[in-house]
Amino acid sequence: MQIDFSKQLMHDSAKEEYRSPMGAVTAGTCVRLSLAVRGLYFKKMYLTLVVNEVEENIRMQESENGTWWAEYEAPVEPCVVWYWFCIRIDEDTSIYYGAHSGCTSGAGEVYWNPPPPFQLTVYDEAFATPGWAKGANLYQIFPDRFARDDSGTFERGVEYHRSRGRNVLVHHDWNETVLYEAAEGMEHYEPCDYYGGTLLGIIHSLDALRDMGITALYLNPIVEAASNHRYNTGNYLRVDPILGTEEDFDLLTREAHERGIRVILDGVYSHTGDDSVYFNKYGRYDSLGAYQSQESPYYKWYQFTDYPDQYKSWWGFTTLPEVNETQPEWVDFVIDGETGVLATWLARGADGFRLDVADELPDETIEKMRAKIKHASQDNFLLGEVWEDATTKQSYGKRRTYALGRGLDSVMNYPFAAVVTDFLQGKSSAAKLKQFLVGQSQNYPKDMYYCLMNLLSSHDIARIRTVLGTKIDPQSLTREQQARFIVSDEQDIYGAKLQKIAAGLQFTLPGMPCIYYGDETGMHGLLDPFNRQPRQIRDLDMSEYYQKLALLRRDTDALKTGNCVFYEQGEDVLGILRYCIDGKDAFGIRARDGMYLTLVNRGKESHNVAVDLFAQEELMPIMDTAAFRELEFEGAVCKLTNEIYTVNEGLVQATLPPESIRILEIGWI
Repeated sequence: MQIDFSKQLMHDSAKEEYRSPMGAVTAGTCVRLSLAVRGLYFKKMYLTLVVNEVEENIRMQESENGTWWAEYEAPVEPCVVWYWFCIRIDEDTSIYYGAHSGCTSGAGEVYWNPPPPFQLTVYDEAFATPGWAKGANLYQIFPDRFARDDSGTFERGVEYHRSRGRNVLVHHDWNETVLYEAAEGMEHYEPCDYYGGTLLGIIHSLDALRDMGITALYLNPIVEAASNHRYNTGNYLRVDPILGTEEDFDLLTREAHERGIRVILDGVYSHTGDDSVYFNKYGRYDSLGAYQSQESPYYKWYQFTDYPDQYKSWWGFTTLPEVNETQPEWVDFVIDGETGVLATWLARGADGFRLDVADELPDETIEKMRAKIKHASQDNFLLGEVWEDATTKQSYGKRRTYALGRGLDSVMNYPFAAVVTDFLQGKSSAAKLKQFLVGQSQNYPKDMYYCLMNLLSSHDIARIRTVLGTKIDPQSLTREQQARFIVSDEQDIYGAKLQKIAAGLQFTLPGMPCIYYGDETGMHGLLDPFNRQPRQIRDLDMSEYYQKLALLRRDTDALKTGNCVFYEQGEDVLGILRYCIDGKDAFGIRARDGMYLTLVNRGKESHNVAVDLFAQEELMPIMDTAAFRELEFEGAVCKLTNEIYTVNEGLVQATLPPESIRILEIGWI
């Protein structure tokens, strides 16, 4: 019969009494790790640490209160450290204390064998991210589908591409369905249909975006390419003529900056198009492309196995020949050169780049990109497309280091979209969602955590309103089925209700909330290309709701860089506390005091909720709990409904209607 030791041992990596300092640490930091022991006889106790598969054991010491501790000096090189505790009961028996299965942070449990480890992220001490990014409200635009203009730009661009022998299908009606199968007279589907969105169209929308509370734009690729998505680059240095000119882009960045809006460009650097200046497979450019001659200045960029028709390509798509991102001539052209790709777009006013398929760029290449753009300005931003936890990501047999302070500033937080969707669809509990949120706050470097790109929809996943309203797995449908899929009025209304909850979470968590164009106006869409329909205004109430959230966050220090604590009550209720006290934010930087409590009930029944602000919760610094006890709370008001709530002796009480969200501003004297 095995003995249950779970009530006699405790370590919670998200509580200061067990791990100090909490969260990710800079290289060389001394970390104190503790294990509380109650009523258990044992001979020895060790802290076991693993770095790069090398194990180290540190003998633990007993403190006066019965807690055992050890101090560990983090490595001087950024890495991820894994740890657990080994308790030697007698000469023949050991038990272990590690993380809960499937987790790397929070409270753990007892095992009879070496357990799942806790994670300690160690990052470069010089790492910092731009202040504007931590407070940004981001808006993603697929340029062809956002806004037209009447300058004739689009028509001239169409003629340019046709003159090069490319297929171009023009949608004269903005409301037409996107092309999703081979067009008439074509053997295969090509993303060659265009609606006429332009850079001037975006410029004409800047006032509305500013008034909505947007402070940064992320534009899908705008450089010349032979498709509407432009991930098959034709010319890195030129704006696609369908969208406009380099002068139009200069104007866009100037006008955006005057309105306090930054501009981030999509950089596609792991591959080019085969129809490009550099590869030139079809001879549509005047250049000597790599496909045409081994004497081409671009030949060394590519990896041919049987010249010219056999070459390494992105995921086997021969229209997307891969480049060698460490090849000196490529590095000079894209990264290092004073007239190279990065330098050119920064000089034109770009504020940074989103790196497409960042996993397929070597860490050393990403680090060179970072050095280049940061040399131009520390305010420039580097965002990566990463679909998993970036701190532990492995690709091509190697553990990636781009989240450890020498590479990316931030990543697209696709795991956030997944867990919020699962929670609102009833596939997981509030406890699971809290566990995830605590884990991200502990595992990411703080500067990165506070500017994670928190998205709900994008050009690569289905729109949030459709997913929540229909509960359909888009991956289970063919393109033809998606094209014929109709969202019922009932599903639309239900999707809107849950979308409001999701957006409320998005705008009150640390990180950059990102609106995918049209989500704020009630658009639906399944997978590519149906998530890329032209922007439609379907739901003015939703637009007003997003504006309220964005303006609240834009104008509130606590919601941008304030400390964060999470609560859960039962299966359905989640709480998020954001606060700045004593004139400082989570970084110790001067900020306006404020306290906001977001409460979510995803259940079908009302819930009476009570949150104790004086409780020592995960992520709450001990000194802040003491500070809260000195405050005299006056009450709380919901910023969404204007409802008034009582706060008595630090206890916030509220009745949450079914499937609802409340954002309470808590006042004190």
